[in-house]
Amino acid sequence: MHTNQQERKRLRGGRWLGLALALTGCGMERGEESESPGTQQQGLTTLTATEDAYVHETNAASNYGSSTSLFVKNDAGASRYAYLKFKLTGISGVTSAKLRVHGSASAATTLQAFQTADGWTEAALTWSNKPAPGSLVGGVALTTADQDYEIDVTAYVNAQAAGDGTVSFVLQEVVGKYTTLVSSEGSANPPRLDVTLSGGGTGDTQAPTVPANLTATAVSSSQVNLGWSASSDNVGVTGYALHRDNVFLKNVSGTSTSDTGLAASTTYSYSVRALDAAGNSSGNSATVTATTSSGGGTSCTNALASTASIQTALKNAAPGAVILLAPGTYTGNRGTSGDPGGQGLFYSGKSGTATSPIILKSCDPANPATLTGTSVKDGSYGLHLTGDFWQVRDLRVTTAQKGIIVDNGNHNLLSGVEVHTVGDEAVHFRDGSSYNTLEASRIHDTGKYQPQYGEGAYVGSDSSNPYEHVVIGNVIRTTVFAGGITAEHIDIKEGADGTLVEGCTFNGAGISGENSADSFVDVKGVNTVVRDNRGFRQGNAKVLDAFQVRTHGSDYATGENNAFSGNVVDLDDSPGYVVYATSAATGTTAHDDVRTGGGNLYNGNVNE
Repeated sequence: MHTNQQERKRLRGGRWLGLALALTGCGMERGEESESPGTQQQGLTTLTATEDAYVHETNAASNYGSSTSLFVKNDAGASRYAYLKFKLTGISGVTSAKLRVHGSASAATTLQAFQTADGWTEAALTWSNKPAPGSLVGGVALTTADQDYEIDVTAYVNAQAAGDGTVSFVLQEVVGKYTTLVSSEGSANPPRLDVTLSGGGTGDTQAPTVPANLTATAVSSSQVNLGWSASSDNVGVTGYALHRDNVFLKNVSGTSTSDTGLAASTTYSYSVRALDAAGNSSGNSATVTATTSSGGGTSCTNALASTASIQTALKNAAPGAVILLAPGTYTGNRGTSGDPGGQGLFYSGKSGTATSPIILKSCDPANPATLTGTSVKDGSYGLHLTGDFWQVRDLRVTTAQKGIIVDNGNHNLLSGVEVHTVGDEAVHFRDGSSYNTLEASRIHDTGKYQPQYGEGAYVGSDSSNPYEHVVIGNVIRTTVFAGGITAEHIDIKEGADGTLVEGCTFNGAGISGENSADSFVDVKGVNTVVRDNRGFRQGNAKVLDAFQVRTHGSDYATGENNAFSGNVVDLDDSPGYVVYATSAATGTTAHDDVRTGGGNLYNGNVNE
């Protein structure tokens, strides 16, 4: 952790379970997650948002339409507004309309809803092109309680139903408190509009037909293309909800899409549902599967074999570029990398696209190229990316103060990388970086210069640092955190939302205990899922718990709604817990975790 914290004093009131009892739940199956796009009650129609997104003043050109959360804050120079759009097809004679959102604020504040134009789309909305707020529609007092909040918007909805049949809102917060709301991409409690009609009518209640002819085609080691036949509806289909492996993936407006950033040689299953403007949902389509290719077999004929050529290729990369590196060791140079901050030994600020990512990889995965520096305490970054849609595959990064740093970069994939012998952290998703993935990689020997900063993977930033702290939807999976990591293996900071950690292995040998580093994973973010990991204390007395949940500060969402399941850890004789949540953390849940050899599973603030 990058903050000084007093050593906690604990009341050991946790529940103790031996191995036999812990194993009892191992056969339980994880239930399928489903979204509920809309419901109808007598005299009431509940509409879900057809489009929603938030915008961020600091990152004026960035789009957050696929975020699972909507962030709102009045903060000069760094404000965030949320936009919601509802289709009112078939709605008339409105006697009551209530806008409902689910979430919480970091402290008491007021959320206000304003009228705005309908010309925006969630896929393209940014701070730079956002429609201006219009007249105030209404407001509601927000607290720190995670719950539904309601704003009366009857007059505005009635007018829009009689007008163009679409209603859009922009949400703003009044006093500068960090507000987090669930978006329509969230798995539950999306924004909705409860509309009561004159005469007790219920509007459109007929669901669309089930999508047919779903196909899934793996076109590379990391991408699957999908398509299906259009559904029909008595009023009109507004979009489709795509699921991967029984978990909601994203909303799609048309009948085709791509799923990118996937793991090589992996089978994925898909299904799709049709949605209409009234929130009705069809049943699931038939499930189809696709298996990504191995990603091997690339020729080394045109591979780059010098530091200068690699730096030039990175600086000039365009969407769809494939930068192949020949086997060998390449010593970077901060003075020639083109990094505006002068930190990257190898640097790029270019971006790919969802369909044409930029790929940087070794031409021979069995003999990967190594990007190296010359010192672990000279301020250098081994590889520094500030763009979107990169795939970095099968590389080694070593002997720099920091390993791989992604700043304000989104939808990037680090796969099959090895990062070791660095002065501070190995991998960092920083400065607003969202929807990035670290997978199938190996991290070891960090903190060679500053042990207290030697995290294996670092998501977000401490609130005292001058970066954008909201980072969303980052994934760390199937990665081995081997020995010699001096701080937490994964540190998830306040402001980090929806981080997923799964299938990783943690080797506790090397954790130093400095700066309160005494667990494999430290969670200060919100909506984190930590599942199906393995952890080994390896006799290191500095390791107290496997996973810890804390809060830090009040400016950003922290310590809320974090979930743990299916983890198997060996803490040998530690008096600590598999999951420990401080008293300030809220909504921590855990189930089906196993502590081999027996011992404390969960402390009293963890809900089973």
